This record gives sequence, C-alpha cells and structure tokens, in this order.
Amino acid sequence: MSVADTSSSRQVFPDPIPGIISFGTVNILAGTSNVGKTCLLSSILARLRVGREVFGAATNAPPAIGFVSVDRGSATARHWLGLAGCADLPLYNLVEDFNFPLVRLRNRVQLVTVLEGFIQHLALPPGGIVVVDPVTLFMGNANDYQACAIACLEMRRMCQRHALTMLGTAHAGKQAADAKAQYKRLQDRILGSAAQLGYGDTQMYLASPVETGEKFYTFLWHPHTREAQTFLLGRDQDGMFVDWLEGIQAKQEGKILAAITEAEEGTSFAEILINSEVPKTTTFRYLQELLKEGRILKVGHGRYRKAPVN
Repeated sequence: MSVADTSSSRQVFPDPIPGIISFGTVNILAGTSNVGKTCLLSSILARLRVGREVFGAATNAPPAIGFVSVDRGSATARHWLGLAGCADLPLYNLVEDFNFPLVRLRNRVQLVTVLEGFIQHLALPPGGIVVVDPVTLFMGNANDYQACAIACLEMRRMCQRHALTMLGTAHAGKQAADAKAQYKRLQDRILGSAAQLGYGDTQMYLASPVETGEKFYTFLWHPHTREAQTFLLGRDQDGMFVDWLEGIQAKQEGKILAAITEAEEGTSFAEILINSEVPKTTTFRYLQELLKEGRILKVGHGRYRKAPVN
C-alpha cells in the first residue's frame, strides 16, 4: 500500500502492480518509434482495469484509467485500446485540441503545469492511473540531466497531489542488431536515461527484433525494489502483443517444424509449404532461423530434416 497527500485528506490506495508499479509514482515505458508502445500499454491497461495478472504479477484494479495522447491523433490510441477491449477509457488528445495555444509548450518551466491541465481534463478519481503518451515532451531537453530530473520530481509531486499513478512512454534511440553498434543494456538507449532512471520509478523497455537480432520482441521491466525481468513477446493476428509461444510467428514456426521429418532423405521445400500452409517467404525465413539454431539440418538441395536429439 502507498500513501499520497491530497488537498482534501491523506488517502491510502493499493499499488497497481505490487512490487512493480507503486501508487503515486512516475513509471516510463521506452522504445523506438513505432515499436508498439501504445499497443503494449493498451494490453496492460486492459488487464489492470479488471485486476488480471500482468506478466505473471498480481494487480489491483484502479477506480479509473485515463489516457493523454500528445503526438498522434486519437484514432491511433483508440485503435489499440479498442483491440484490447477498453476503447471507452477517457482520452485527452493534444493534437486535436485546437483551443490549446501550442506556444505554451515553448515555456519549459511550465511544461509540467501544462501536463497537469491535460490530466485534469480526464477528471480521474483519486487512486486512478493516467497514461501520458509520450511523457518526454514535458521534460524539456531530454538530454539535459537536470531538466529531466526536476521534471520527474515535479510529475511525481503532481501525481501525489492528485492521488494518481502515471505510466508514460518515452522515445529511444533506434539501432540495428550489429553487436559493434549496440548499447550494452536496453535502457541505455533511452534519451535522457540517466535522469529518468535516477528520478523516475519503474523503468520499462520494449525492443523489436530489428534491434536485438532475435525473432521475438523483448519487454523488460526494472523496478528499483527487485531484479529486472525480461519477457519474450510475439503478436497475434490483430497485432496485439502476446506471449511469444502464443503469437503468430511461433505458431508458424511450429507448423514448419512439424512438417519436417526425421528421415535421412529429409523433406522437400515444396512438401513443407503444402503441409505447413505457411506462406513461401515466411517459410524460407524460418528455415534459415531453424538452421542457424541447429534445430534442423539441410540434407540436399531444398531438402531438410530435423536435427537428431542428443
């Protein structure tokens, strides 16, 4: 349980995800542009809303959840929220608020005050969760340690003042899977990460296969109170994130592997296509990955067999 001071009285509310997301804190999900941060958050919000587990962690359903979108039209957020089953969440969209004078965003000293006004549009009750997508707009110069640190402190005070918990997204530097060009840790790719890690609360990161060189998406959360955990994700037919083994990619890979026999003469590429019913280009790509992993062997031109189990 966590405690917050509000203008009316001292109130106590459950942590949304005990041990991971504490009440009254500012938590950041980072990732490159278009990696799927809004999509992943929608799935998390749908589970939080009804108190379902999130990545195996128990949750406490908040009295309300609201969404502040500042870099895209509301259709994007509504799309993913709708697929997750929570399209009715209250949403404030800066892009579509033509009454808001954008010149106010040039005053870095007032950025958190501006954000507070956006959040108040949602009229969330105490104990609620607010998503700010992305929150880095309100930190000023993302590479200025002091500015980011002060903004994090101001936002946490704002959350405690209104008895809310914040989940914000942050953009990260994109990189290829080349080991020579990689950062050593996922969180090091985040712009302004030093201040956000030090003055923010739970750090989260979503990485695409392009970044890691793996075939799955990688999601990491790192609370200050326990060791970091990493989860492997795939996507379903709607593009929503699911456990890797439940995703389309893993299922297609499984069909391809099931279509390959252990016989020494192997299975032809044409037979694999017919028996797996997986598209040709996808089949070829997964065959290369299975060969690289040593799960199958190439026994002739266009013929493959399962690798013997030691």
